[in-house]
Amino acid sequence: MIQADLVTTNVTQSRNDDLLDLPSFPSPRPQPPSMNIEMDIPSHCRQNDFFISTQEQLEEIANCEIIVGNVIIHEFDYPIITFTNLEKILGNLTIKKSPEVVRIEAPLMELISATFSMFELTSLALISFPALKWVNVLDWKILPILSNVHFNNEIQGIESITISDTSLTGFSGFLADTIDNLDINNNRFLDTIESNVETINGKLHIGANANDAKVSFPKLKSINLVSISNVERLHLNELESVERSLSLSNNYFQQIKLPKLNYIGGTLSLSQNEALNDIEFPSLNELGGGLVLINNTLIERINFFPRLKIIGGALELVGAIKEISLKNLKLVKGSALVKSTSPLFDCARWSKSDIILVVRGGKIECTDSNNEKITSRTKEDGGELIANTTFDIEYSETSNLATNAVKKFSISQFIIMMISSLIMI
Repeated sequence: MIQADLVTTNVTQSRNDDLLDLPSFPSPRPQPPSMNIEMDIPSHCRQNDFFISTQEQLEEIANCEIIVGNVIIHEFDYPIITFTNLEKILGNLTIKKSPEVVRIEAPLMELISATFSMFELTSLALISFPALKWVNVLDWKILPILSNVHFNNEIQGIESITISDTSLTGFSGFLADTIDNLDINNNRFLDTIESNVETINGKLHIGANANDAKVSFPKLKSINLVSISNVERLHLNELESVERSLSLSNNYFQQIKLPKLNYIGGTLSLSQNEALNDIEFPSLNELGGGLVLINNTLIERINFFPRLKIIGGALELVGAIKEISLKNLKLVKGSALVKSTSPLFDCARWSKSDIILVVRGGKIECTDSNNEKITSRTKEDGGELIANTTFDIEYSETSNLATNAVKKFSISQFIIMMISSLIMI
């Protein structure tokens, strides 16, 4: 449900009155109630599109109980929109670019068969659809002072939700088994996001809401694409698979635990999570894309992927890294790039470790806290992996001749040079 300062009728309000319930519906998804559009619907209630911008035009459909077609309200010139007798819209309801509108009311509306869209309603503070039981898509954007929402608690049929730039304070109680997309962003007061959804076939995007936002999906098992940022707490304990990528960036949580996640089809990216100090991916065994861990300030040891075997892209690790332990890693199809700011990390030792046996897609590059870089190139030759290691030592000296000099030696060149020196002696 969407949490706001909910307006109710003949109900004693409590602390949880600001909740918009969007409860569960069974799987497979229910179909909208059957409607015989050949029924005796007046002609003025049936057309492809109803374009409304004045109170007079709205009154033309005031006696319609059912509308067949799309209702499009644009640049409406009155502060209140009221659908007095309307019960069903077999089509879309779109209300947009109407800065005069303060309130939208539909006391009898039960069904919107397609999309309920609101866009650029900069004065809208309240919407009331207390009888609404069915809507397919919610698409609300740029409603900067909307904080009062009154919906029925038995809404079904929702497949996609976008809520962006509102003053709502919470999104919770949404119990649908399956939805296509959930996008909750730029709601500056929204601090609670909860849902019992089990499958998201498309995108989950949460970002730029309240800084103390708490996100919980306790039953979510499968998802296509995930992007979460600016979150204080995150609960995804039942998540098992991500078909594409998983990105967690610029969050405020201290821990992330995904105990059942075993597969990510794309890239796993954890970046700029400055408070994060506890990470657990105990079941993850395959990444179809890369593994990217960048500037998670408190993460010093990369030892939380005990079962990871395959990285289908590049391995990129940046931060105050003291230790890298990927004991079960068998294959990295891209390059391996490490940059550590910790003086305790030994690039030379790591570059000679088993990493040279698993990287197949390019170079191994490691830069330490002194900005000294070690680069190893690997290739398969006759079924055997051969490592040709080059040390790139970058340094500056006070001498003008040596300033910013970079010297590169391959092992073979070094041996030849030493032998030549001995012969000369």
